[in-house]
Formats: sequence, structure tokens, C-alpha cells
Amino acid sequence: MRARILGLLCALAASPLSAQNAQDFDTYRVRYSAIPTDQLLPDVARSYGIDRSRQRGFLNIAVQKNAPGSDSDPIRAALDGSATSLGGQRVPLKFREISEDGAVYYISEFPVSPPDTYRFEIKVTPESATTSYTLRFNQDFVAD
Repeated sequence: MRARILGLLCALAASPLSAQNAQDFDTYRVRYSAIPTDQLLPDVARSYGIDRSRQRGFLNIAVQKNAPGSDSDPIRAALDGSATSLGGQRVPLKFREISEDGAVYYISEFPVSPPDTYRFEIKVTPESATTSYTLRFNQDFVAD
């Protein structure tokens, strides 16, 4: 299992198209990446049941609780959101929780039509939190 997590993270970090970012909300940090699924390593895509294609987008989100003087702790969260193309085509995102070796993250696939820019808006409600936070970012998906 640790190999799958490592493979997924390596695929995202190695991709020149990836958006490896983080946004802070109060005591939480939300990390996110969005890439075409054809940028995933074949073994990683297969292990998660993901079809590799330039016409499919892949979103990976992890939520962490920032603890003063220590590393951030991964936590569970409820996610709800959408991806919208510049042309206005909105796609609701369905997230799957992946929990492996102490890591917790959420993945979602969605159709893309490169070249296009997609606007993501995701409501994040960390476990045990009384507040929801809205993560917003854009990601370009390019054609070959």
C-alpha cells in the first residue's frame, strides 16, 4: 500500500502539468493537485481503477490539521465540489476517500476537453470542525 501512495505522489510531483499546491484555512492546510489521468503511472492508475486518458482529469486532495511545533496531522473531511470549464460546462466531483498507512486523501476523476482551463470550487469540512472552507483554484489542461 505504501508503494501505491508513493507512486501516486511521485506521479504528481514529476508531472510538468501538475498543480501541487496548498491553501491554509485557520488551523487546517488543504493540499491539492489536478492533472490529466494519462500523467499517472500505469501501475498507480491500475491500482486505483483509473483509466489513463488525456480526456480525463484527476484531482487529489489531502486535509491536514496544523499543530504548533509538530508535523501536520492528516485528517478526514467531507468534500463537495465541482469543476467548471471556461465555456461554462460544470461537472460535479465525486470523491473517494483513500486511507493507507496513516495517510488520508481524496481522489476524483472528471472529463476534460483540452486545451481548457478548469475552475475548481470545493467545500471542505474537516472532521470535528464546525466550519466549512471553500477551496478555489484554476488548472490548465493542455493539448499535445
